[in-house]
Amino acid sequence: MQRAVNNKLILAVILFTILVIAFPLMQSLFFSKQTKGKIVINKVIEAPYLKGSNKEVFLVFFGYVGCTKVCTPILHRLNDFYTSKAFAPLKPYVGLTFVNLMPEVTPEQPGEFAHSFNPNFQGVYLSQRQLMGIDRDFALFFSKSLRDISEIDHSDYVYLMERQKDGRLKLHSIYMTHPLNASMLQDDIAYLLKSHHE
Repeated sequence: MQRAVNNKLILAVILFTILVIAFPLMQSLFFSKQTKGKIVINKVIEAPYLKGSNKEVFLVFFGYVGCTKVCTPILHRLNDFYTSKAFAPLKPYVGLTFVNLMPEVTPEQPGEFAHSFNPNFQGVYLSQRQLMGIDRDFALFFSKSLRDISEIDHSDYVYLMERQKDGRLKLHSIYMTHPLNASMLQDDIAYLLKSHHE
C-alpha cells in the first residue's frame, strides 16, 4: 500500500516537472530553430467556432477566463499591438479572438474577459466536446494544472488566421510570445491583406 502511494507521488512529481519545466523548455527550443520565433503552417483547418469573426485576417489566442499569469500579460501586449499607431491602417481588417479552454465557465464569460482588454476582441466559449482534437489542429498544449485544479497549464502561442475567398479558414503561422516579434507579425498581416485585395 505504502509502495503504491510512493509510486503515485513519484509519478506526480515527474509529471509536474514535465509540465512546469520541461514543456516550456522544449517549446522554447522548438521555436528557437524557427525563423525569429515563427512557424509557417499554411494549412486549411476546420474550426467552425472561429467563423464568428467577419474579418479577412484575425489573430487567435487560446487561454482561459481568469488566467492571470499567462493570458492577462499576453492579451495586454496584443492590445498594445492592436491599438498602436503603426497598426492603425490595418486595424479595420484584423480581428482578435480569444478561445477559452476551460468549459466550466459560463458561455458569456469568454466574451466579457476578451472585452476587458479591448472592446473589439471576441471571446469564444467551447464545451468539453468541442475541445476534443483542438490540440492537434493547432499544435496546442493544455492540461489541468497539477498545482491548482482551478487553473490550466497551456501553451501561449499567437495564431495568424486567414479567411479565404471561399470562406474556408487557413492557419497561416504560429508565433512565439517570448518575445512576440510585433514588427514581423504586422508585416505578415500586411502581406496577407495585400494578397486579399489584389
